[in-house]
Amino acid sequence: MKSKFWMLSLGLIFSSSLLANDEMLSNGAFTTNMDNWWVAGGTVNVAKQEACIPIANPGSNPWDVILGQAGIGLEKGKSYDISFDAYASEDTQLRTLIQHQGAPYTAHFEAQTLLNKNKQTFDYKFTQTNDSDPQTEFQFQMGAQKAATVCVSNVSVKGKTFQAVDKISPIRTNQIGFLPKAEKLIFFASESKAPLHWTLANAQGKNIKVGSSKLFGLNKASGEIIHQIDISDVTEEQQGLVVNVAGNKTFPFDISRHIYAQLKYDALSYFYQNRSGIDIQKEFVNRDDLARPAGHSKDVVTCFDQSDSWGNKWPGCDLTLDVTGGWYDAGDHGKYVVNGGIATWTLLNLYERGKWIKNAPEPFKDGTVAIPESGNGVNDLLSEARWNIEFMLAMQIPAGKKVYVPLGDQSASKTLQLTEIDASQLVFHKVTDDNWTGMPLPPHKDPQKRHVGQPSTAATLNLAAIGAQCARIWNDLDKEFAQRCLTAAQNGWQAANKYANIFAYDNFTGGGPYNDFNLQDEFYWAAAELYITTGEKVYADYITNSPLHLDTPKGDLDATHDIFWGYTAPLGTISLAIVPNKLGATAINQARENIITTAKVYQNQLKNEGYHIPYSVTGYPWGSNSNLVNRSIFLVYANDFTNDDKYIKAAASAMDYLLGANPLNISYITGYGENAVQNPHHRFWAFAADENSPKAAAGALSGGPNSIEMSDPIASVLKTSCTGQTCYADNIGAWALNEITINWNAPLVWITTALDEGKLN
Repeated sequence: MKSKFWMLSLGLIFSSSLLANDEMLSNGAFTTNMDNWWVAGGTVNVAKQEACIPIANPGSNPWDVILGQAGIGLEKGKSYDISFDAYASEDTQLRTLIQHQGAPYTAHFEAQTLLNKNKQTFDYKFTQTNDSDPQTEFQFQMGAQKAATVCVSNVSVKGKTFQAVDKISPIRTNQIGFLPKAEKLIFFASESKAPLHWTLANAQGKNIKVGSSKLFGLNKASGEIIHQIDISDVTEEQQGLVVNVAGNKTFPFDISRHIYAQLKYDALSYFYQNRSGIDIQKEFVNRDDLARPAGHSKDVVTCFDQSDSWGNKWPGCDLTLDVTGGWYDAGDHGKYVVNGGIATWTLLNLYERGKWIKNAPEPFKDGTVAIPESGNGVNDLLSEARWNIEFMLAMQIPAGKKVYVPLGDQSASKTLQLTEIDASQLVFHKVTDDNWTGMPLPPHKDPQKRHVGQPSTAATLNLAAIGAQCARIWNDLDKEFAQRCLTAAQNGWQAANKYANIFAYDNFTGGGPYNDFNLQDEFYWAAAELYITTGEKVYADYITNSPLHLDTPKGDLDATHDIFWGYTAPLGTISLAIVPNKLGATAINQARENIITTAKVYQNQLKNEGYHIPYSVTGYPWGSNSNLVNRSIFLVYANDFTNDDKYIKAAASAMDYLLGANPLNISYITGYGENAVQNPHHRFWAFAADENSPKAAAGALSGGPNSIEMSDPIASVLKTSCTGQTCYADNIGAWALNEITINWNAPLVWITTALDEGKLN
């Protein structure tokens, strides 16, 4: 999810380029658009080396609207010069400050500036009298003032800054280890063009294998020269292995059939621990501090009824819904049908793989998972999924209710024409707080008023797809629930076809928009799931006539066709390929062939990547790590369909990257590896912001490197000094880099389960 929040950051790697001529800011003249800057509570227009912020909704706090830049540090006793030009369309106050990036937000410098329509130059000098602070941030705060446009230019902070430099080991590997029959590659970054001698030692320090590295060459995604060390022929299970190259040693790692045995459970526990509307109990978590009271135990809401940030007045509605339950989406307290939809599908698909694919065991049998429902006679994976399905069902609008929606093209303008419609059986897109909450904030202490935003066609189709999947799975487990799901799905399908172009809109700022202007994929996905469940001709006709008939990802270099909440057509194709249906043997075989073709593209990309991953892209997008686990689903299915182990080995290589075999030598999964992510963007698991808050639970997948949408305070600093796989910081304030979400953890559950129970152990 694309969330923003507050101005927290810890542990930056500062670029030496910021220090030229003692200038501590980068791009203060806005010559390269918004590089190195970030904004909260508004948008920025950059023209003629000037940044202008139109403030339609100034909020109630100065920090509700911010233009800022992170990555500077102050030294005690040193003097600093601040200067900038500024003006505003109306007389208004501008708060200028340099503060600590994180609680307690100590302001080392602060000034209030009165702006008017005349451009003025402002100069300030100060000496750092507080203790030295290497983690500070420059900000213009413009909230709690008039609705106006504020423009700034020639922004400068001059002085001496601290540099915090992280030394990254040049030797990298999966920090927990390898399955016995997996490929086992260790990676070494070195400018040497000659092979490098290496040794593999056991836990007793005895060398059990020696060799020379293979020079891969330039790894474009990180800008490094990479050597590869292959120990794949070591298959005996053992612990504490270490590879040594030129005096650099890996973290100790294991070769074991049980590498993923616990991780799959911790990854699944993410969902229980992010449940809304229920106490998270000590007996079901592995640390007492992870327990908490229920968040939003009575989530009874109505439609948003205020002006949005763009000045559109939303009239509200004569409707109240009890939407208690579901999963919190990510680091915030929002619940979203579209993100919940793909996450739920992924868990249910893992169950259906175990039911319909030969030699794939049933995952997470009843009584094996630490959740309250365990032992109820229903598979525990299904019990967890049902918690969110019930929420999705509650988001459907009852018959006869009218709601205002935006109709028509919204892609070019934020000005809407709101129309009241009979919204029967449409589904609300989200329920969130009215405004972004600060951090830390456990959900049971959330003070914000909450609303549903508006129904959307995308959310309605998500319910249609999940409702159909639910109906066939629960048909033999709970016929009443299965019928509820099917009725909701069929009604949703009809409503979506009646209103095919109600797009999601960012009408209040307590949650992300999840807007999507192309819904062909959602229609195809919903039709496929409904056809599998019902066999009705109307759905078969839609599937076969769809331009996305049997669609699968193409493995594009821009990563736009990796599955995610905005591209769901392949979910329908996967279901058609594995769940018995009446589409016919030819079509089902073609669906499988298309999945295999996609997997071949992914598998072929390993040879192009220094870190041997099935992922060649020109830029790393938001949530790039999730693309690796989602691609692994196709790789595992290709192995299921062909019995060719190269596909499942490629999936294991993707996990190697996520668990430490990457240029930052970091495991992107909390609690796994000697150098694992510590500070994901999360309001409850917020130890980095407040030592009284818990550290993150084990088994959460960070979104990872993002070189495209670098919109948070931390990413904005890295933007001009990183490339691809290096555009990352383990920082709680880096929501564009270090977010954790349900739709990223669901495929982590999927692939770790498939690997743990698969052919490589």
